[in-house]
Amino acid sequence: MEQLELNTTLRAGKGKGAARRLRREGLIPGIFYGPDAQPVPLTLNPKELEKALSTEYGSRVLLKLSIEGYDDKERIAMVKDIQMHPVTYRWIHADLYAIDLNREVEVEVPIKLVGVSPGVKMGGILEQIRRELTIKALPNNIPSVIEIDISALGIGDSIHVDDISPENYTIVADSNFTIITVAAPEAEEVEEEAEEEAVEEATESEETKE
Repeated sequence: MEQLELNTTLRAGKGKGAARRLRREGLIPGIFYGPDAQPVPLTLNPKELEKALSTEYGSRVLLKLSIEGYDDKERIAMVKDIQMHPVTYRWIHADLYAIDLNREVEVEVPIKLVGVSPGVKMGGILEQIRRELTIKALPNNIPSVIEIDISALGIGDSIHVDDISPENYTIVADSNFTIITVAAPEAEEVEEEAEEEAVEEATESEETKE
């Protein structure tokens, strides 16, 4: 996985007052922490943070974090949490978590469906039960998406979590839950289609007589 640079500065001042002043200046207060890292208060530029999170990996991207005014050490981090204002929807705080490239992390990865289901072509209804899967992986092995091929799904068929063959990661699951299924069309829809076909046949018959 590509690592993107994120430049931050050591945050001066503590408390809500200092945080409000930063936000008025268009900046975001944040914190860097981890199991083997001392918590460091940060000041972040929202434009730089947004740029870092705009890749296909989203919040799962690995960040090369530098903290101006603290030391010259470069750290690897991931976004743990971003708080958003309920009215303006602007970011108001960011948590950055220290990452060890040699230790597995647990993250949620979106599912991407590929292929075309024959069952859907026959009128079945594709139901995607899960949109994301929780996985454990070394940071550099985290996929941007988990692709699931639905080209063999007929009506009544399903794909469960045990049907997925992970590469370089482990899916976290307590049970063999359903991810995708192709359900039969509802009885009402079948009846409507039958009625429409009957009407079309009758119309064609009348036109033939004329």
